[in-house]
Amino acid sequence: MDYLAKMKEDYDPLVPDLNLDYSKLDLYLDLRKRKRDEVLKDTSSIETCSRYIFEGFIGLFFDSENGPVLSEIFQATDVAFDFQSYLRGEKSQNYMKCLSDVVYYELTKKSEMTLIQNHPEFAKLGLAINHRLLKRLDLRSRIKAKGISKGYKRFLEYMPGIELHLSQAKIASYFSCSERTVREVQHSLNSGK
Repeated sequence: MDYLAKMKEDYDPLVPDLNLDYSKLDLYLDLRKRKRDEVLKDTSSIETCSRYIFEGFIGLFFDSENGPVLSEIFQATDVAFDFQSYLRGEKSQNYMKCLSDVVYYELTKKSEMTLIQNHPEFAKLGLAINHRLLKRLDLRSRIKAKGISKGYKRFLEYMPGIELHLSQAKIASYFSCSERTVREVQHSLNSGK
């Protein structure tokens, strides 16, 4: 698969007035393939890169006294990273883990700076990507805020296939509800109520 072409197809509409040469990105991006449950960033390290996802799902977690909490889910065409750690350049209580097998491009913070320095035309794309990411995070938090009873169906529509990769415990932690509530909502959805 030509991953750069796939990325170009996704990103070009964000900056229609720019005609970017994506082959320049080859020097800065690393293609990674990771397996389900692999930890991409743990709490003992500082986030130093962002990940453009081609396939699969990545989760952002933190540990609570009741166990791990899934606070954010990233899917294909999202850029996944621990924002808190990345922006502050400090460790955080968050960790990132593959919810499924994943294929992504990794861009280190250092490479991003060098890319913008050498090819300033990509700065405008970077702003457009950040803007889209913020809109998506806002939409996801609004779906989550509806609670599982009202938000679960919309959540499944927004993230096709995610239910195959999440246990009831992870769904419960994501929606801040009990596993029993998850079972009830899933049952009523499956029985067409």
